Amino acid sequence: MSARLTAAERMARLLGVIPWVVARDGALIDEMTARFDYPRDQLLADLTEVLFFVGVHPYTPDTLIEVDIADEVVHIRYADWFSQPLRLSAEEAARLLIAGRSVLALTPEGESGSGAATAGEPADDGAGPLLRALAKLGLVLGDEAGASVEVSLGYAPRATLQTLRRAVEDRRRVEIEYYSYHRDRLTARAVDPALVFSDHGHWYLSGWCHRAGAERVFRVDRIRRVTPTETRVEVDLSRREAPTPAPDPDDPVVTIRLTEAAAWAAEQYPVLERRDLDGGGVEVRMVASETWLARLLMRLGPEAEVVERDPAIPPDLVASTAARILERYRSGP
Repeated sequence: MSARLTAAERMARLLGVIPWVVARDGALIDEMTARFDYPRDQLLADLTEVLFFVGVHPYTPDTLIEVDIADEVVHIRYADWFSQPLRLSAEEAARLLIAGRSVLALTPEGESGSGAATAGEPADDGAGPLLRALAKLGLVLGDEAGASVEVSLGYAPRATLQTLRRAVEDRRRVEIEYYSYHRDRLTARAVDPALVFSDHGHWYLSGWCHRAGAERVFRVDRIRRVTPTETRVEVDLSRREAPTPAPDPDDPVVTIRLTEAAAWAAEQYPVLERRDLDGGGVEVRMVASETWLARLLMRLGPEAEVVERDPAIPPDLVASTAARILERYRSGP
């Protein structure tokens, strides 16, 4: 039996299932579960509770994807709206072109400068699909395409990323001011950088933190200030794979049990350990300050239960936080 999938894994499989079933004009449920390693109950739930409601405004029948399940056979039909050619305004097309060029710069093809991605110039025969698409889009838009359009890709400041990448290449220590979201405080750290990487829409820096005396992972958008130094790195952590985050010795750690409805929190926030439970729930260990944990628990309500907590976190955290909020509300501005 396949292990239960996370929300991200389910989305990735569902995006693969849709065109495959459409191209085959239907498929058996057992065939889909075997081919995509998709647990049957999760597959059926995603088909009937997620995909069935996918569409665009005003969500009339002609704008919704249709899913039919009968006699163990699944048929998926795209809405009429999806068969229409995509029409972009000049500004939307320019934004797409600029975003594509920014992504291209992060790829080996873009770094090597092979091919052509400028407007009005065709791509080389050996260019990759992204480069070819950008060349075609540039030919349509013209040389001035996107000249006055700004596109923000991600949350990490470009100057910070450049400084960190240069420090990794030069093997130089950096000094940073870092805001810890879970501990709700700003700290100064000296870091021997090892790797700058992206994951789930965020940029991260991994390296040896001299304050913690251990390897740590930092989200780049939470680095308030970075200062390169002339000090050579003392600890060599060079690697290809991203590391697993670890807490500082003084970080408060809690264990939270989440129902299936709240399991998304285990994927949205960094966790130290994760254990899948029967019925779709999960149990996680995570670093959590009192303030941050109170916000999370109030958001999740009865779908979350603290089963083990750091002594620094009061047992009546949610009740006391709710009382303070209520008192503030009663007293007015």
